[in-house]
Amino acid sequence: MSAPPPNNSIRDLEAVLGREATQEVVRLFLAEFPGSVRGLERGRRQDRMMVAHGLKSSALHMGAAMLSGRMAALESRLDTPGGTVSEEDIAGTLADFEDAAPGLRLYAGG
Repeated sequence: MSAPPPNNSIRDLEAVLGREATQEVVRLFLAEFPGSVRGLERGRRQDRMMVAHGLKSSALHMGAAMLSGRMAALESRLDTPGGTVSEEDIAGTLADFEDAAPGLRLYAGG
């Protein structure tokens, strides 16, 4: 038997999408989030702001409130002229991701 939803957000998502589809969404989040975060250091500020916004929403849907909050702060910073994302921001975001990931990995089957 596979693991139950690790939080209320995943439970709610599963109620709408079903278990298999929700597990696939979780697997995609786990696979794509780290690379997307690393991309926040380069490129056009407006593009990076949009990526940060999407990652904020994705983290919230995964029930990772702390991670979503960090992404909201990065999005806000990128929304200001001259706003940047530092290596420390990336490292902290990835640490928050790793804090949220174990329960999601267990639920997603690996």
